[in-house]
Amino acid sequence: MSNLTLALLGRKPSRQVKKWQTKIQKVTDLLVAEYGTPSLGNFRDPVKEIFYIVLSARTTESLYKEAHKRLSREFLNLEAIANAPVAKLRKCVATAGLGKKRAVQIKAIASKLLSDFGTRPAGKLRRLSAEEAYAYLRSLPGVGPKSALCVMMYSLGFDVFPVDAHAHRVLCRIGLIKPGAKHYHAQGVLPGFVPPGSSKELHVALIVHGRQICEPRVPLCNECAIRMFCNTGRDSKS
Repeated sequence: MSNLTLALLGRKPSRQVKKWQTKIQKVTDLLVAEYGTPSLGNFRDPVKEIFYIVLSARTTESLYKEAHKRLSREFLNLEAIANAPVAKLRKCVATAGLGKKRAVQIKAIASKLLSDFGTRPAGKLRRLSAEEAYAYLRSLPGVGPKSALCVMMYSLGFDVFPVDAHAHRVLCRIGLIKPGAKHYHAQGVLPGFVPPGSSKELHVALIVHGRQICEPRVPLCNECAIRMFCNTGRDSKS
Protein backbone atom coordinates (compact mmCIF):
# COMPACT_ATOMS: atom_id res chain seq x y z
CA MET A 1 0.00 0.00 0.00
CA SER A 2 1.05 3.60 -0.58
CA ASN A 3 2.14 5.19 2.66
CA LEU A 4 3.47 8.59 1.51
CA THR A 5 0.33 10.35 2.72
CA LEU A 6 0.54 8.71 6.12
CA ALA A 7 4.22 9.62 6.42
CA LEU A 8 3.42 13.28 5.67
CA LEU A 9 0.71 13.21 8.31
CA GLY A 10 2.90 11.46 10.84
CA ARG A 11 0.65 8.39 10.94
CA LYS A 12 1.28 4.65 10.69
CA PRO A 13 -0.68 2.15 8.54
CA SER A 14 -3.65 0.44 10.14
CA ARG A 15 -3.14 -3.09 11.38
CA GLN A 16 -6.10 -4.05 9.17
CA VAL A 17 -4.38 -3.19 5.88
CA LYS A 18 -3.27 -6.74 5.00
CA LYS A 19 -6.78 -8.04 5.68
CA TRP A 20 -8.23 -5.53 3.20
CA GLN A 21 -5.56 -5.47 0.47
CA THR A 22 -7.25 -7.78 -2.05
CA LYS A 23 -10.70 -6.27 -1.55
CA ILE A 24 -9.55 -2.66 -1.91
CA GLN A 25 -7.56 -3.52 -5.03
CA LYS A 26 -10.74 -5.00 -6.55
CA VAL A 27 -12.79 -1.97 -5.46
CA THR A 28 -10.20 0.31 -7.07
CA ASP A 29 -10.15 -1.68 -10.31
CA LEU A 30 -13.95 -1.73 -10.56
CA LEU A 31 -14.39 1.98 -9.90
CA VAL A 32 -11.62 3.00 -12.29
CA ALA A 33 -13.08 0.68 -14.95
CA GLU A 34 -16.49 2.27 -14.38
CA TYR A 35 -15.45 5.93 -14.39
CA GLY A 36 -11.86 6.20 -15.58
CA THR A 37 -10.10 9.38 -14.44
CA PRO A 38 -12.20 12.23 -15.85
CA SER A 39 -11.25 15.85 -15.39
CA LEU A 40 -12.92 17.52 -12.44
CA GLY A 41 -11.73 20.95 -13.49
CA ASN A 42 -8.48 20.86 -11.53
CA PHE A 43 -5.30 22.51 -12.81
CA ARG A 44 -1.78 21.33 -13.59
CA ASP A 45 -0.59 24.77 -12.51
CA PRO A 46 -0.18 24.49 -8.73
CA VAL A 47 -0.86 28.20 -8.17
CA LYS A 48 -4.21 28.05 -9.97
CA GLU A 49 -4.96 24.83 -8.13
CA ILE A 50 -4.29 26.39 -4.72
CA PHE A 51 -6.94 29.05 -5.32
CA TYR A 52 -9.30 26.47 -6.86
CA ILE A 53 -9.06 24.21 -3.83
CA VAL A 54 -9.42 27.06 -1.34
CA LEU A 55 -12.60 28.20 -3.10
CA SER A 56 -13.99 24.65 -3.26
CA ALA A 57 -14.15 24.14 0.50
CA ARG A 58 -17.68 23.83 1.87
CA THR A 59 -19.50 24.81 -1.30
CA THR A 60 -20.98 23.21 -4.40
CA GLU A 61 -19.10 22.51 -7.61
CA SER A 62 -20.89 25.00 -9.84
CA LEU A 63 -20.44 27.85 -7.35
CA TYR A 64 -16.72 27.42 -6.69
CA LYS A 65 -15.99 26.90 -10.39
CA GLU A 66 -17.76 30.16 -11.20
CA ALA A 67 -15.88 31.97 -8.42
CA HIS A 68 -12.55 30.69 -9.71
CA LYS A 69 -13.37 31.71 -13.28
CA ARG A 70 -14.18 35.22 -12.12
CA LEU A 71 -11.00 35.42 -10.06
CA SER A 72 -8.88 34.34 -13.04
CA ARG A 73 -10.70 36.70 -15.38
CA GLU A 74 -10.59 39.80 -13.19
CA PHE A 75 -7.07 39.37 -11.76
CA LEU A 76 -4.53 38.33 -14.38
CA ASN A 77 -1.57 37.64 -12.07
CA LEU A 78 -0.51 37.25 -8.45
CA GLU A 79 0.50 40.88 -8.11
CA ALA A 80 -3.02 41.97 -9.03
CA ILE A 81 -4.51 39.67 -6.40
CA ALA A 82 -2.01 40.69 -3.73
CA ASN A 83 -2.63 44.39 -4.35
CA ALA A 84 -6.41 44.19 -4.67
CA PRO A 85 -8.67 45.57 -1.93
CA VAL A 86 -10.30 42.83 0.12
CA ALA A 87 -13.71 44.25 -0.78
CA LYS A 88 -13.03 43.80 -4.49
CA LEU A 89 -11.82 40.23 -4.00
CA ARG A 90 -14.81 39.51 -1.81
CA LYS A 91 -17.20 40.63 -4.53
CA CYS A 92 -15.32 38.53 -7.07
CA VAL A 93 -15.53 35.24 -5.14
CA ALA A 94 -18.86 35.83 -3.38
CA THR A 95 -20.60 32.97 -5.19
CA ALA A 96 -18.43 30.44 -3.32
CA GLY A 97 -19.68 31.73 0.05
CA LEU A 98 -17.67 32.93 3.06
CA GLY A 99 -16.74 35.88 0.86
CA LYS A 100 -14.70 38.02 3.25
CA LYS A 101 -12.89 35.05 4.79
CA ARG A 102 -11.94 33.63 1.41
CA ALA A 103 -10.95 37.03 0.07
CA VAL A 104 -8.58 37.60 2.98
CA GLN A 105 -7.09 34.12 2.51
CA ILE A 106 -6.63 34.55 -1.24
CA LYS A 107 -4.95 37.92 -0.86
CA ALA A 108 -2.62 36.54 1.84
CA ILE A 109 -1.77 33.48 -0.26
CA ALA A 110 -0.86 35.62 -3.26
CA SER A 111 1.31 37.87 -1.10
CA LYS A 112 3.13 34.94 0.48
CA LEU A 113 3.78 33.20 -2.86
CA LEU A 114 5.21 36.43 -4.28
CA SER A 115 7.36 37.00 -1.21
CA ASP A 116 8.70 33.45 -1.11
CA PHE A 117 9.02 32.58 -4.80
CA GLY A 118 8.67 35.75 -6.87
CA THR A 119 6.33 36.25 -9.80
CA ARG A 120 6.67 32.69 -11.20
CA PRO A 121 6.17 30.37 -8.22
CA ALA A 122 4.80 27.34 -10.09
CA GLY A 123 8.17 26.03 -11.24
CA LYS A 124 9.69 26.44 -7.80
CA LEU A 125 6.79 24.63 -6.18
CA ARG A 126 7.31 21.72 -8.59
CA ARG A 127 10.92 21.37 -7.49
CA LEU A 128 10.03 20.81 -3.83
CA SER A 129 10.20 17.35 -2.28
CA ALA A 130 6.97 15.81 -0.98
CA GLU A 131 7.85 16.82 2.57
CA GLU A 132 8.78 20.36 1.53
CA ALA A 133 5.69 20.79 -0.62
CA TYR A 134 3.33 19.56 2.09
CA ALA A 135 4.90 21.78 4.76
CA TYR A 136 4.84 24.82 2.50
CA LEU A 137 1.26 24.35 1.33
CA ARG A 138 0.11 23.87 4.92
CA SER A 139 1.71 27.21 5.77
CA LEU A 140 -0.64 29.01 3.38
CA PRO A 141 -3.76 30.62 4.89
CA GLY A 142 -6.83 28.42 4.52
CA VAL A 143 -4.90 25.36 3.30
CA GLY A 144 -5.50 22.37 5.54
CA PRO A 145 -4.17 18.81 5.19
CA LYS A 146 -6.74 17.71 2.60
CA SER A 147 -6.29 20.87 0.51
CA ALA A 148 -2.51 20.53 0.57
CA LEU A 149 -2.76 16.90 -0.53
CA CYS A 150 -5.14 17.85 -3.35
CA VAL A 151 -2.64 20.35 -4.76
CA MET A 152 0.15 17.79 -4.43
CA MET A 153 -1.88 15.08 -6.18
CA TYR A 154 -3.47 17.13 -8.99
CA SER A 155 -0.67 19.57 -9.76
CA LEU A 156 2.63 18.28 -8.38
CA GLY A 157 2.31 14.61 -9.34
CA PHE A 158 2.70 13.02 -5.91
CA ASP A 159 1.05 9.69 -5.08
CA VAL A 160 -0.94 11.07 -2.16
CA PHE A 161 -4.58 10.48 -1.26
CA PRO A 162 -6.78 13.35 -0.06
CA VAL A 163 -9.91 12.21 1.76
CA ASP A 164 -12.83 14.37 0.70
CA ALA A 165 -16.46 13.90 1.72
CA HIS A 166 -17.16 11.39 -1.07
CA ALA A 167 -14.12 9.21 -0.35
CA HIS A 168 -14.98 9.34 3.35
CA ARG A 169 -18.59 8.29 2.77
CA VAL A 170 -17.95 5.49 0.24
CA LEU A 171 -15.02 3.92 2.11
CA CYS A 172 -16.93 4.16 5.37
CA ARG A 173 -19.86 2.26 3.84
CA ILE A 174 -17.46 -0.40 2.64
CA GLY A 175 -16.30 -0.80 6.22
CA LEU A 176 -12.78 0.64 6.28
CA ILE A 177 -13.69 2.98 9.13
CA LYS A 178 -16.56 3.12 11.59
CA PRO A 179 -19.66 5.20 10.80
CA GLY A 180 -19.42 8.63 12.33
CA ALA A 181 -15.62 8.73 12.22
CA LYS A 182 -14.34 12.30 12.15
CA HIS A 183 -12.71 13.58 8.98
CA TYR A 184 -9.29 14.06 10.56
CA HIS A 185 -9.36 10.40 11.64
CA ALA A 186 -10.42 9.25 8.16
CA GLN A 187 -7.65 11.29 6.52
CA GLY A 188 -5.10 9.69 8.82
CA VAL A 189 -6.25 6.12 8.18
CA LEU A 190 -7.79 5.64 4.73
CA PRO A 191 -4.74 6.50 2.56
CA GLY A 192 -2.97 3.44 3.97
CA PHE A 193 -5.47 1.20 2.17
CA VAL A 194 -4.95 2.76 -1.28
CA PRO A 195 -2.98 0.60 -3.76
CA PRO A 196 0.40 2.13 -4.70
CA GLY A 197 0.22 4.39 -7.73
CA SER A 198 -3.59 4.51 -7.68
CA SER A 199 -4.23 7.53 -5.48
CA LYS A 200 -5.44 9.96 -8.15
CA GLU A 201 -7.43 7.38 -10.10
CA LEU A 202 -9.21 6.14 -7.00
CA HIS A 203 -9.76 9.62 -5.57
CA VAL A 204 -11.40 10.87 -8.77
CA ALA A 205 -13.45 7.69 -9.19
CA LEU A 206 -14.73 7.97 -5.62
CA ILE A 207 -15.80 11.56 -6.22
CA VAL A 208 -17.73 10.61 -9.36
CA HIS A 209 -19.20 7.55 -7.65
CA GLY A 210 -20.20 9.62 -4.63
CA ARG A 211 -21.88 12.24 -6.80
CA GLN A 212 -23.70 9.85 -9.12
CA ILE A 213 -24.41 6.70 -7.12
CA CYS A 214 -23.29 6.66 -3.48
CA GLU A 215 -25.27 9.72 -2.44
CA PRO A 216 -25.37 10.80 1.21
CA ARG A 217 -29.02 10.11 2.00
CA VAL A 218 -30.31 7.67 -0.60
CA PRO A 219 -27.52 5.73 -2.32
CA LEU A 220 -28.47 4.03 -5.59
CA CYS A 221 -27.26 0.61 -4.47
CA ASN A 222 -28.92 -1.26 -7.34
CA GLU A 223 -26.69 0.68 -9.76
CA CYS A 224 -23.47 0.35 -7.76
CA ALA A 225 -20.41 -1.28 -9.33
CA ILE A 226 -18.97 -2.22 -5.92
CA ARG A 227 -22.16 -3.27 -4.14
CA MET A 228 -20.81 -6.75 -3.44
CA PHE A 229 -18.06 -5.23 -1.27
CA CYS A 230 -20.24 -2.70 0.53
CA ASN A 231 -22.00 -3.15 3.87
CA THR A 232 -24.67 -0.62 2.93
CA GLY A 233 -25.16 -2.20 -0.49
CA ARG A 234 -25.55 -5.72 0.85
CA ASP A 235 -28.10 -4.54 3.41
CA SER A 236 -30.08 -2.55 0.84
CA LYS A 237 -33.31 -3.99 -0.56
CA SER A 238 -33.18 -1.80 -3.66
